[in-house]
Amino acid sequence: MNHIALFRSLSPLALALLVAAPGCVAAADETQADSLAEDALAPGGAETESAAAELAATAAPHAVEDGAELLTAGADADALLSASTLIGLSTGFYVPPHVGGDAEYNGHGPSVSLQVELSVFNGNELWAAVTMDALETKSDWTRAAGTAWYRIHTASRPIVDVSSPTYFSHAYTDTDHAHDIFSFAPESLVNKLDYVGDTRGSDAGRDTGVRVYFNPITIVTE
Repeated sequence: MNHIALFRSLSPLALALLVAAPGCVAAADETQADSLAEDALAPGGAETESAAAELAATAAPHAVEDGAELLTAGADADALLSASTLIGLSTGFYVPPHVGGDAEYNGHGPSVSLQVELSVFNGNELWAAVTMDALETKSDWTRAAGTAWYRIHTASRPIVDVSSPTYFSHAYTDTDHAHDIFSFAPESLVNKLDYVGDTRGSDAGRDTGVRVYFNPITIVTE
């Protein structure tokens, strides 16, 4: 019997079983599996790339925003600082105590030395320390000497810096009974000194002293 006659003699059920033979099913399954595998990989790969792109897209803006926040914080910190120039400040007239000899210089000087220094206390207070030493130039060495502290300004906010000079010194020898006035350059801490050295009566601890006038002082507050 030839093959055609053989197939014709088979029932429809037998023909179906023959077509579904193991070799044919395996090939079909492999093809289907490959197709399914490709279909399965494609969404997975696309999802991975999408996630990476999404991560990059979200990370980059955050990085920029963080940087902007840092720059803003720095700018805000600088913006919180404020510079103010104080004009017309001065101390009271300081008379140092009598510490040596009698109280009369009697035309012998005195030889005077002076130091002025600024400091910040209690966070927002600007103070000036005035140290004066007035010594008679001959025996019996009448002397007046001491330091006084003057609060010359109270700021409304904490003082973080004094941009102007904070120290000054001066010396001279008195030669008369009048006030001795000295003026100084604008870049100096002190604008003017008004001294009293020798007088016609008792001096040390009574009349001898100094008043300090300041040039404009710049402070920085926060």
